[in-house]
Amino acid sequence: MKYRINTPNKIYNGVTEGVLFANGEAIVENEWLKNLFTRDYGYTAEAIKEESPDEKKATAVKK
Repeated sequence: MKYRINTPNKIYNGVTEGVLFANGEAIVENEWLKNLFTRDYGYTAEAIKEESPDEKKATAVKK
């Protein structure tokens, strides 16, 4: 599962714990990192729904 991590500073561009943030946002796949950012840094996290291969095909056909 992937997680979108958001910092309180929406213009933050830098590296925290080895993760590159751009405009206050980063994507991580590691749940441990997600928990670290939310617990120790006060960042917010949201799960990113990943499309299954069948959903991707259906989206491509609709276009």
